[in-house]
Amino acid sequence: MFDFSLSQGMLAPTLHGLSPYALLGVIAALVLGGMVKGIVSIGVPLVAMPILGQFLPIKQAVLLLSMPIILGNIPQAFEGGQMRETVRRIAAPLVGTVLGNIVGVMVLISLAPHRAQAAAGVLLIIASVLLLASPRLTMPPAWAKPIGFVLGFGAALMESIASIPGPLLAMYLIASGVTGKAFTKQIAIILVVSIITLIAAFGGSGHHASGTDLLISAAASIPVVIGILLVRPVRNRLPPTAFRMVVLVFVLVAAAQMVWKSGVL
Repeated sequence: MFDFSLSQGMLAPTLHGLSPYALLGVIAALVLGGMVKGIVSIGVPLVAMPILGQFLPIKQAVLLLSMPIILGNIPQAFEGGQMRETVRRIAAPLVGTVLGNIVGVMVLISLAPHRAQAAAGVLLIIASVLLLASPRLTMPPAWAKPIGFVLGFGAALMESIASIPGPLLAMYLIASGVTGKAFTKQIAIILVVSIITLIAAFGGSGHHASGTDLLISAAASIPVVIGILLVRPVRNRLPPTAFRMVVLVFVLVAAAQMVWKSGVL
């Protein structure tokens, strides 16, 4: 399915064509994403995506962030065991994410670059507003499966087009009454399955992805980890709530710039 030739795929040719300053910008985006995650656990893609959008086409940025998300969530997904019971409990959003990513990748590949950039910017704005508002929804048990499927599908579309599935998944799990370690485990499992489906969908789309892309994406985890380690000494000195608000406002501004820069307006 995947070709490991450097001449194939999406990421290698794109990164090779970047200037040294643009490459530094890509690395800086990943480090900043890791720094923010290290302080408030907000998630790397929400911070890194609007910055990467200044240097990379959206399709390549989504693929670049795929492996850091997987590698960051696998330990949490397997923590505490009880995988079969947990997967059964979240079956509805899991099915939704699989189908949503298949549809989302088809949409992303079919979009012109400027429209993909605009769509990603709009989804980033929606995600930031959702996180700023922090909606606390309640959900009747009888509605859990259909709502889980719909929100899982929607989260996967946001993943495929803008690499940000977290807000909708968090809303669903909170509305389901999931908290603590169970919340962390369930959202990690959904994210891992979602990104694996995303990568498979990219790989099944002909020349749009390669094995080399996966290696490059995996290497992108290194600056993310560096960012997390850099802020560890000051993590407890910063007020997480205030820092989170500042970050989300930054994401809103950067996402609005993505939409404006796309020219669709």
